[in-house]
Amino acid sequence: MRLSRALFLAAALGLALLGAATAGVVTRTGTAKSTITVTEREFKISLSSKTAKAGTVRLVVRNTGEYGHSLSIKGKGVSKRTPLIKPGKSAVLVVTLRSGRYALWCPVPGHAAQGMKATLALAGAGGTTTSQTGTTGTGGTTTDDPPPTLPGY
Repeated sequence: MRLSRALFLAAALGLALLGAATAGVVTRTGTAKSTITVTEREFKISLSSKTAKAGTVRLVVRNTGEYGHSLSIKGKGVSKRTPLIKPGKSAVLVVTLRSGRYALWCPVPGHAAQGMKATLALAGAGGTTTSQTGTTGTGGTTTDDPPPTLPGY
């Protein structure tokens, strides 16, 4: 009787541990994030990935240029930006994205006009991520320029 009771307790404990481990895996899978590295420099924005899944996306923004830059993103109910990022520094912007197109640009005055803009297209938008580049310009204070015009808006 005592042996079967100990065996029963051991089996119950094993099942409890298995359940806890399974719950941990399910929780981690449900909160997984896509990460895209965004590199900003005069006067270009480069993205490490041209695709992302809808959901939480972590944008790691690195300023490899000689002037301060920032990153704004707008589209499908999202309108966020980083603070001014000094040369050689980074910032992280976490956004929840749905299928569609998103405009990314540097809101420092004149930077978007000189090519610091990109379009991120998520599944279902019928497009891909593209970057445009410019060649000249100067630094300035951070204010929001209007976002680049996107086809389909």
